[in-house]
Amino acid sequence: MLVKVCSAAVSGIEAYPVEVEVNAGYGDTLIIIVGLPDAAVKESRDRVMTALINSGFSFTFGRTTINLAPADVKKEGPSFDLPIAIGMAAASEQLETDQLENFVMVGELALNGAVRSVKGVLPIALRARKEGRTGVLVPPENAPEAAVVAGLQVIPVRNLREAISFLEGETKISPTKVDITSIFDHDH
Repeated sequence: MLVKVCSAAVSGIEAYPVEVEVNAGYGDTLIIIVGLPDAAVKESRDRVMTALINSGFSFTFGRTTINLAPADVKKEGPSFDLPIAIGMAAASEQLETDQLENFVMVGELALNGAVRSVKGVLPIALRARKEGRTGVLVPPENAPEAAVVAGLQVIPVRNLREAISFLEGETKISPTKVDITSIFDHDH
C-alpha cells in the first residue's frame, strides 16, 4: 500500500515542501529510505521502528520503501521521524485517516514514541500556510513558534500514539494560540 504524508525541510531561512511517500510491499523484510537522506535521516529507520513498536503498533514484515521527494534535494536532520512513522502506520493499515493531505508534520521521535523538538518550525509553518494546508503537527516545544503564523492550526503532539489518535479523529487536541502583541511587550 502506498501512502503520502506532507512534511517540509528548511534551506537557509526558507522552507520547501517534502512529500514522504511510504510503500509497504512484499519481499524480504527491509526498510529503505531514498531521496538524498543524510546520516540522521537514514538513522530514522531504527528510531521509527522502535518508536512504533514501543507505542503498541505491530512490526510490518516485507519491503518498505520510503521516498523523500523531491529526490534531488538533500534532506537533513531528524525532523522526518514523525511523518515517516505516520506513513508507515498508514501503509501497514494501522492508521485510517483522510487527514494526511491537510497537515504538515515534523518531529524527532524518541525510542519510546515521544516527539522531540526540531529546528526551523517557523518557516515550515509559513510554507504550510502558503501551500493551503489546514495546519501543522509539531512537538509541544515548537508549537508557540509555529503559532505566530496566522490562519494555521498548530497541533502540539506529545507522542506518536497521540498524533495517530488525532489524525484518526479519536482525540481532540486544541490548537496552540499565542498573543503576538504580548510577545513584543516583554523584554527578551
